[in-house]
Amino acid sequence: MGVREQDETVLEAEERLDPEAERIGERIGFLFSYVQPLGRRYTLQEVVDGIREAAGPGDSKISVGRLWTLLKGKAGNPTVGTLRALGDFFGVPQAYFIDDEVADRVAAQLSLIAAMRANDVRSVALRAAAVATMSTHGLDTVRSLVERSGLLESGAAVPGAAGASQPPG
Repeated sequence: MGVREQDETVLEAEERLDPEAERIGERIGFLFSYVQPLGRRYTLQEVVDGIREAAGPGDSKISVGRLWTLLKGKAGNPTVGTLRALGDFFGVPQAYFIDDEVADRVAAQLSLIAAMRANDVRSVALRAAAVATMSTHGLDTVRSLVERSGLLESGAAVPGAAGASQPPG
């Protein structure tokens, strides 16, 4: 085997990724996609900073470079401390990274939450569009209903409601 053939063999071996590293990378990528309390994807730096801020003495911390290699499936064998820190940051059990059943359950829950969040956004947008096209009379009616609802919940007398005290006429 010549030098060129050896170099090609080494490059091919380096390009083949460890299946466990790929699996962990996919799971971390899923978390970046579905855990978005800021309404957008976290940056690598935000995750690293969040882990660093939450870490106590002796707790694992992670660098942006290490997180990137884990995310891309290029690094296998993260420490238990690293998995714990990532799980704590994203709000998932550390077993999510290594147990297929736990990963499936967490993924289903996060997908459901994302769908509900997206549905709420659409619902609010539709309501806003409806309000934007209402006449002044329609807006006054809605405002009145909201005020009456608030009074009913607080236990106050609602003008014009059955049983409410009427001002002397």
